[in-house]
Amino acid sequence: MTDIEQVRITAPGGLDANNNPIPAGVPVILTPLAIAPGNTTQAFGQGGDLDEAEYTVYLPLTDEGKILDGYGIHVRGRDCIARVKVWKWPAVTTMGGIEVLCQSATGNGG
Repeated sequence: MTDIEQVRITAPGGLDANNNPIPAGVPVILTPLAIAPGNTTQAFGQGGDLDEAEYTVYLPLTDEGKILDGYGIHVRGRDCIARVKVWKWPAVTTMGGIEVLCQSATGNGG
């Protein structure tokens, strides 16, 4: 029997309307449907990489709203930034899922 993988989601901090700091949100633990390798899409020429993700996390539709673009996501020991896409079956709104591209928060410094 294998262990169930989980991911930790944290809403980012920021600034309020008066430029006062807002702390990061309280971390939430979610159980994904699957964790897959990320994509490695690249553009040729001066633009460099268009998008690169270490992992793609698939969450159930019931987790909608618990993770948004720019949230932190901790996956398999790595801190990443989330890019989120919610997809729903057109005829049945209860069918679908959440696809999260997990981009490394550290980068390569170059």
